[in-house]
Amino acid sequence: MNEAGKSYRAVLFDLFGTVALFAQERMPLFEWQGKTTRSTMGQLRTVIEEKIPSVPFERFFTAMSDVNQELGALRNRDMREFSSTDRFNRVLLRVGLSETMATQQLAGELADAHMELLADATTVPADHVRLLARVFPRYRVALVSNFDHAPTARRIIERDGASSYFHHVVISDEHGWRKPHPRIFTDALDVLDVSPSEALFVGDSPYDDIVGARQVGMDIAWVNALDAPLPENIPVPDYTVRAIPELLQVLSLSNTERAL
Repeated sequence: MNEAGKSYRAVLFDLFGTVALFAQERMPLFEWQGKTTRSTMGQLRTVIEEKIPSVPFERFFTAMSDVNQELGALRNRDMREFSSTDRFNRVLLRVGLSETMATQQLAGELADAHMELLADATTVPADHVRLLARVFPRYRVALVSNFDHAPTARRIIERDGASSYFHHVVISDEHGWRKPHPRIFTDALDVLDVSPSEALFVGDSPYDDIVGARQVGMDIAWVNALDAPLPENIPVPDYTVRAIPELLQVLSLSNTERAL
């Protein structure tokens, strides 16, 4: 990890894999075609078979996989967000449901059930909250996240006691653009009233976070929990940490402020 040496006015954080951590082992078991994995489908299958008994689950699952792949390609190409409800609605239309208010309502119910399971498997650790509490009085602080269901992202940080330590929260579901598009970064900086050179971005994704923040002129602290090699053609981050509590060594905080 690089030694501290530069002063900042703002610190912007990614959410998942940075502030909040996801525990795959807390997801429901899902058995399909002789394989067992952990997925929201482990519980959603029951809901799907109850709500749309006329559609074989195999057809739904195939459509879900196809839609996920298609939207993933569109997201990577255009850097625009598609909401979780929109994704489920596309699946329901793909399996033959009519484009009606009832279909849209069912898509919302499936999205909510899916997100409930994801939220249950995601936490903001207590030491992460304490880090944010130390940073908040000294810096302008924002959360900038790629996520397709903003209410769930906001509920996670509220539930785990982190929401009060952000001056501004930007979720791609609400904003429209996804990282690494420059607009989602620059709009957050504008709200914080700081220039890119005055801000540090903290995130775990080499492409979304390092490339995205660097292209608008921000310094980067890469959260590299697994000590992975930096992928080719990715700019070298200014700092590397295993987890965000290590930022106390980067942000020139006093000994009193470092005490956790």
